Amino acid sequence: MVVPVRTGRRLVSVLFLLLCAAVAPVHAQDVTEVRLKGAFLFNFARFTEWPADVFHGNSPISACVVGDRAMGDSFLETVKGKLLGGRSITVTFVAATMPLPTCHLFYVSGVADTRVTEIASTVRDVPVLTVSDADTFTKRGGIIQIFVEGGKMKFRINAKSAKRARLQLD
Repeated sequence: MVVPVRTGRRLVSVLFLLLCAAVAPVHAQDVTEVRLKGAFLFNFARFTEWPADVFHGNSPISACVVGDRAMGDSFLETVKGKLLGGRSITVTFVAATMPLPTCHLFYVSGVADTRVTEIASTVRDVPVLTVSDADTFTKRGGIIQIFVEGGKMKFRINAKSAKRARLQLD
């Protein structure tokens, strides 16, 4: 069977576009977004000043990642061997349904909206930096919301929530 050149080129073009559309987002975008969020989270912690009374001696800064295991792994890799204010950083993964441990920083992602709201309200008046990629997180009392807009990673800060938590954000 002979396929006209014009039809053959169209077929190759369509197959090429389908292949690109299927492969690119799965391998490049997900890894990049998770790593970028990990770097953002580290920088948020770096530019946060907790009240002196929340630390005991040389205790580490404890970070808890609720729900998103990939983000927890990424953040763990980002902070490996780094110090914040002379303190090491521990990262704990918390399943969405588990009770919340005591942490200095919570990153919440991939959990039900009711759980996001519950976490934000539970730590509302304590010196805990709360960060999430959940929609309207800062409107629900969270301190920092990370989001992607126009292909760029951005963030929104709720200064009132930070002040209520006695956190100083630089």
